[in-house]
Amino acid sequence: MIEFMRRFLNLDRRIIYAIVFFCVLLPLIYPIRAKFTPTEEVKRAYNAIEALEPGSAIIISCDYGPSTMPENYTFYVALLHQCFRKQLRPIILTLVDYGPGLCLRGLKEVLESKDSQGKLLYPDRQAGRDYVFLGFKPGSTSVMLGIGQSFTATFPNDYQNQPTTTMPIFREITALGDCKYIVDIAAVGLPEFWLPYASAREKVPMSVNCTAVSVAQYYPYYTAGQFQGLVGGMKGSAEFETLVGMEQITGKIPDATRGMPAQNAVHIFIVLSIILANVMHISVRRADLSARRAG
Repeated sequence: MIEFMRRFLNLDRRIIYAIVFFCVLLPLIYPIRAKFTPTEEVKRAYNAIEALEPGSAIIISCDYGPSTMPENYTFYVALLHQCFRKQLRPIILTLVDYGPGLCLRGLKEVLESKDSQGKLLYPDRQAGRDYVFLGFKPGSTSVMLGIGQSFTATFPNDYQNQPTTTMPIFREITALGDCKYIVDIAAVGLPEFWLPYASAREKVPMSVNCTAVSVAQYYPYYTAGQFQGLVGGMKGSAEFETLVGMEQITGKIPDATRGMPAQNAVHIFIVLSIILANVMHISVRRADLSARRAG
C-alpha cells in the first residue's frame, strides 16, 4: 500500500493534465442543466437595469479581451439582450485597444438572434438611433471626463466612421449625465476610474462585471454602495443569464451556464487531489519514519 502511495505521489503530470482535459471536455460535449440561485449582488445589477424606463440610455464599457471571454463576453451578450428587450439604448465603447473586435462580435450576435420561428428578435433596432458603438479611444480618464462634457466632441465618429453629430441618439443624450446607468465589463482595473471620474462625478449609478479574481478587489465598493451590483466571474455571468432568461430567448443553454459544470468538475478534481495527495504524503512520511526507527 505504501509503495502504491509512493507511485501515486510521483504520478506523471501528463496524466493529471489528461484528467483535467476530460473534466472540461465531457461536460461541454454532454451539457448538464445546472441550476443557479442568483446571489444578491448579481440580482441588484439585474434589477437596477430592469427598473430603467424604456428609451433610457446606458453606457456599456467593454474593457476586456479574449482571455476572459468566458467571464466577460457571456455577461455582455446577456446584458445586450436585456437592454434590447427593455428597449434601452446602449452606448457601447471600450477603453482597451483589444476591445473593439469582441464588442462588435457580441453586438452582431445579439442583433442577429432569432426566435424559434426564425424571425429576428430585434428587427427594428437601428444604429445611431437605438444603439451606438463608439469604438476605442485611448486615454481612459480623459475619455470619461470628455463624455461627461459631450459624446460627439469626444467621439466625432463612431466605430464605422459615421459622424455622431447626425445621430438621433445624441440629440437628446448629449453627455454622460443624460444617461441613466453605467456598466463596466472589466478584466482590468478601470472600474476604480469609472467610479470617481464618471459615476460619482455625474451622479449616474453603475454596476461592474469583473473576472473572478477581481471580485475581492471590488467588493468593498459594492458593500459601500458605490457599485449597485457586482457580477463576478463565470458563475456571476451564469447567474445573470438565468435572470435575463437567456435559455428561453435563444433556445439553447447559454455559454456561461454551460461552462459552469466543466469549471465545477475541475475544481472538485483539484480539491480532491490536494486532499488525497496530502493524506498519502503524511502516510508515506510516517511509514519512512517508522522504518528508520526500526532500523
